[in-house]
Amino acid sequence: MATLGKIRSQGTLLIIILGITMLIVIPTFFLDFSFFQGLFGPSTNPQKANVGSVNGEKVKYLDFYQKITEYTDFLKIERNDESLTDEITDQIRQETWNQIVMRQIIETDAKTIGMSVPYAEFKELTIGTNPSPIIAGRAIFRDENGQFDPNRVSMLISQLDNVDLLQQGRDELARYKNYWTFLEQAVKDTRLSEKYNTLLSKALVVNSLEAKYAYENNKTSVDLVYAMKPYFLLPDSTVSVSKSDVEALYKKRKEQFKQDALCDISYVVFDIKPSEADFQAIEEDINKAKEEFANTEDIVGTTNDLSDIPYHDVFLTKEDVANDLKEFAFSGEKGVVFGPFLGENDTYKMAKIVERTVAPDSVKLYVFPIADATRENINQKTDSVMKFLTGENFMELGGKEVGWLREIFNFQKEVKDAAFKASVNVPFVLEVNGFPQIFIVTEKTKPVPKVKLAVVEREVTTSKQTQAKISQEATKFASEATNTDKMIEKAREYGYILIPQTNVERNAPRLGNIRNSREIIRWAFDNKVNSVSDVKECGTQLVVAGIMRKNKEGYKTIEEVKPMLEAELRRDKKFELMKDDFQGKSIEQLQAENFTTDTVRGLTFGSMSAGSLGSDAPIRALAPIAEVNKISAPVKGNLGAYVFEVFEKRVSEIPFDAKQEIFRLNMQNQNMFYYMFEAMKKASNVKDERYRFF
Repeated sequence: MATLGKIRSQGTLLIIILGITMLIVIPTFFLDFSFFQGLFGPSTNPQKANVGSVNGEKVKYLDFYQKITEYTDFLKIERNDESLTDEITDQIRQETWNQIVMRQIIETDAKTIGMSVPYAEFKELTIGTNPSPIIAGRAIFRDENGQFDPNRVSMLISQLDNVDLLQQGRDELARYKNYWTFLEQAVKDTRLSEKYNTLLSKALVVNSLEAKYAYENNKTSVDLVYAMKPYFLLPDSTVSVSKSDVEALYKKRKEQFKQDALCDISYVVFDIKPSEADFQAIEEDINKAKEEFANTEDIVGTTNDLSDIPYHDVFLTKEDVANDLKEFAFSGEKGVVFGPFLGENDTYKMAKIVERTVAPDSVKLYVFPIADATRENINQKTDSVMKFLTGENFMELGGKEVGWLREIFNFQKEVKDAAFKASVNVPFVLEVNGFPQIFIVTEKTKPVPKVKLAVVEREVTTSKQTQAKISQEATKFASEATNTDKMIEKAREYGYILIPQTNVERNAPRLGNIRNSREIIRWAFDNKVNSVSDVKECGTQLVVAGIMRKNKEGYKTIEEVKPMLEAELRRDKKFELMKDDFQGKSIEQLQAENFTTDTVRGLTFGSMSAGSLGSDAPIRALAPIAEVNKISAPVKGNLGAYVFEVFEKRVSEIPFDAKQEIFRLNMQNQNMFYYMFEAMKKASNVKDERYRFF
């Protein structure tokens, strides 16, 4: 596994763009079969469970889980890091689903038209001389100079089926198999997506008539002034909206009111955090320990006994010392104790100066590896090499650079200590892992003041007594809040903050910013409106939640959209009443009557906005064709009723260039893939049922 270990040590995080933004490197979620069986019951076959479907084609749970695992292993190797945050976990589940949906839609359509990524092309993109950027961009495939090395790709692939390595580290090898599988899938998906995107963009061909039309839309520009009467100036009581009016408009707009299953949840959070008594207890403990800490001769043992963090036996420069200890460390006397005091992150600290020195901040170290079959031969070789080895010929004889080394680095202590004591260009021998090795320091930085500190840190944690008290408080509130009305009443009575969260989706990863709160969302969709949960433990918080509103997947009811429909109908009726206010009046007269007025310049039919009128469509359509110095008829706008007057009109003298205009429009069309894919997704009857598992 040495080669794989070497590869792994070079991993760094790099986000890959897959297709149009398809491949995001964020890690995963682990779900064992004990949970799976508990969810479906012991009689359910996990291999038959599904997390959703696309065009009727089921997305199996095991396949989904495997893709998540591949993401996880990919990221861990890239980052050389085993830790995954909850936020990243949530994102990887969502991104995995997005990729599967996109893949199935594109592959199904591509197969119909005979589009694919042939094996020869796929091979060239993965292990060929001109690999995909997804392969070439990986840090583990770069050499010491940072250049892509195809031999490293071959080396990894050759070891994936190595039986000897499988016996040495089954889990480690499986992780690298997942890593490579992830890359292969990414390359294939990216290439197919590129082909498909190209096909769609080429299908949106702009002809000369369209180009001419677009040119004409932007050829004429106008400057105008308008006068507007906002709708809100006319009280709603002046117009009436009937039930039949609302029903008719709802029927007309119904397709706009499609919705997913949503839920409004309000909740109270009880933070599990230390009480004042917990702070006092730690403060008393550390104050009692101060005398022992000040007088001890066993610095290492006493510090380790008293502190949450172990003693760090290294010399530190000013930059290495924490800000709250910096001044003391470089001005106090040896043996003096500073503190205790309450520092950041609810941590009490005290420190003692153990030793001072002036020494280089860092040294540049090289090693001359000695290898042989026996210890005796290694010793003989070491003695022979040391007789004629110097700083000048060290590299010529096979010395390897270790690099610049600092005392705070996590490096073998014996080597580090010897390196800082060694003279420049004078080789020295040191046993490493039981065998002698030759080292040499070729450079040292300028000597600076350094200090060795013993630091005692005691974090204030929540005691069991405090946790019990917080739990009792939350339980009492939950038991009294028998419904959402009672929940609101009791929250007000006890002074709790009731946090609203509207339009929560069924597959939302968490409730607001509450970590590990996915269970609350599952609970909300499984219970009735006005229900209040029992106490839910979410990391370092306890939560009591209430279901304020729910709607099923389908269409919003007429009652839900009634306020919006009524507002639109009132606007139309107000416009009819306002039209007479403009009759026979100039812009100046309307301005004198306190109508809102403003100037808009450079407006064309193709403009995206109309100055202070925003995206008001009527004025963009009417103004470019209006007569100059003639006031318009009243116009029904988004914000109010208005009239306008064009005072200058310009016609571009730039001649029509069909080729240039077609090129410009084709470039715009290349950005249409996202909208086209969303339409395809909508037509593909995607069913997302991940909420049953996660």
